[in-house]
Amino acid sequence: MNKKLLYSTIACAMLSFTSCNDFLDVEPPSGFTPGYVFTSEEEAKALMTKMYSAMTEDGMYGSTLANSLNTNTDVEMSSFKNNTVAATGADIGCFDSKPYWNTLNGTWNNMYSVINYANDFLHEMENSSLFSLQIKEEGPTEIQQMYGEVKTLRAMLYLDLIRTWGDVVFVTEPSKSTDDFFSVGVTERNKILEYLIDELIDVEPMMKYAADLDYGVERASREYCQALIGQLALYRGGWSLRPDKENPDNVGYMERGDNFEHYYDIAITYLGKVIKENKHDLKQSYEELWYNECNWTTANNDDVIFAIPMLKSVTSRYGYNVGVTIAGDKHEYGSASNYLHYCGTYMFTFDGDDLRRDVTCAPYKYDKNLNQEMDMGIAGMGVGKWSKLKMKSPLGSSSGAGTGINSIRMRFADVLLMYAEAVNERFGPRDDAKEAMKRVRRRAFDSSLWASKVESYVESLNSEDDFFKAIMDERKWEFGGESIRKYDLARWNKYSEVIYNLYFEMINWGLVANGTYIPGIEKVPENIYYKSVPDPEHPDRTILDIVGIEKEEFGTGKPAGYQTLAYAIGWRVLNSETQQFETLKEISWSFRGFINLNNDKSVKPSDPLRYLCPYPSQVITDHRGAIQNYYGY
Repeated sequence: MNKKLLYSTIACAMLSFTSCNDFLDVEPPSGFTPGYVFTSEEEAKALMTKMYSAMTEDGMYGSTLANSLNTNTDVEMSSFKNNTVAATGADIGCFDSKPYWNTLNGTWNNMYSVINYANDFLHEMENSSLFSLQIKEEGPTEIQQMYGEVKTLRAMLYLDLIRTWGDVVFVTEPSKSTDDFFSVGVTERNKILEYLIDELIDVEPMMKYAADLDYGVERASREYCQALIGQLALYRGGWSLRPDKENPDNVGYMERGDNFEHYYDIAITYLGKVIKENKHDLKQSYEELWYNECNWTTANNDDVIFAIPMLKSVTSRYGYNVGVTIAGDKHEYGSASNYLHYCGTYMFTFDGDDLRRDVTCAPYKYDKNLNQEMDMGIAGMGVGKWSKLKMKSPLGSSSGAGTGINSIRMRFADVLLMYAEAVNERFGPRDDAKEAMKRVRRRAFDSSLWASKVESYVESLNSEDDFFKAIMDERKWEFGGESIRKYDLARWNKYSEVIYNLYFEMINWGLVANGTYIPGIEKVPENIYYKSVPDPEHPDRTILDIVGIEKEEFGTGKPAGYQTLAYAIGWRVLNSETQQFETLKEISWSFRGFINLNNDKSVKPSDPLRYLCPYPSQVITDHRGAIQNYYGY
């Protein structure tokens, strides 16, 4: 397989594009406080823009929510070599973070700062003459749009708080004093989700479609509101980890909310609206989608439904800490240091003909001369969707973070797969659910393969269980590197089962690669072979030709002239003290908050997994006993 970043010139003239820079450059009036009076639509919009600007910070969607809060999954993964807790308390990846990790407090405060701003904005909007004049008009008017827009953004923030912490503080009115906020404890998450669903259902009709908005999908539109209603409903109808309040040291238990069928019906209705209204599609290829994102252009009528706009050279770690590693600062692209890695088995789960694989997975990095080097391991490999090398206008040799690449919060592919999931949950794999999955898979395969890879594959899924398992797989392949796998696994109540199976799968790969027979596992990627070859597009650079990625290449031996990267064969190592071969430490301890070398004989796949974060220590102190940690934190 010739591994190359395929950066062709992409012409999408039929699509309208947006770019974020001038949107966020708007300077809001100074002195906006509770009691402020809106005097014009332009002023209200400038004040709303402050919310968008705040969300671009590193402590929110610019970085932390992109990669720092990831817990290990069968897609994104960080490796851990021992059972020692980090001094900073930052071991979130292996389900073992601590309340004193500063990132938790910073993210909590940042998100509530924006929520409080939204509450102020909505309060003053509701009490303004602009609102009273326009709210009853036949719309949507610009004031109606902004009112719904801010409520939609607030709902998105609360969903991310719930997905991170579970039950959280819920306030919808301006906080008039510090005591007002800190005297409030947490609200049960299902009550919050129900409130948000009802609220967005009320405002959805008064919002504009992205095609009718300046800046398009870089503003929260009507179709994003619809999609978010569906997403909120799936979380309300799904599973979540609950605290054992009588025994706070216990991990807790997984529970599904009552009346979940009702919320799946809501999801079907509002996700169905997005599909039926035909404002979005999957026209661009998968490669084109991410190429355009790395070049600060987003189609208003294609896959992206909403993306938080970032500022070029100022905000966003996509392409820098989330992407492909690039060494050196002598070339025009500037360096990049990827922090988000894939699980070592992930790339091998793809169908070899799936076009998403080589866009998503980058088993290489670049040296200071922009030559490719191998980058694979237990938790290695770059996220190929984002790369500075895709930029037609590089940011310069000294550029670091601040790529300006937008943070995508909703894609049409997500809507299609959520819709298929909800329909299957209520009615089994009926035709509209199958067609939704087919639309996603058609983009994933060359049209010559649609008969087998799309039509036959989907039509063979005739039971609810088989179709659900296919949804789990499809979302794994479609959204790799986008940091949503952990949320999906939790709401499906599949997180512990997947991690349990992954832990033993990695152990078994090491055993099989070293000659042990394991029933059901015939071949694994024992070694990966590679050599540098000239880059046909850049004569002064080299790229890698890699053998051992495809399943038919497993165990075929080293080709002449190639170097060897020990892969699964290296997942068993010799203990110098005991002279016994044992599993690599990165496997034994990378899931240690759930399953590890010391407890893997007693853990069951049905045991609850602690994927939620602890409340920050400072938050517990500030709320003076109204909040406490559970789940064994």
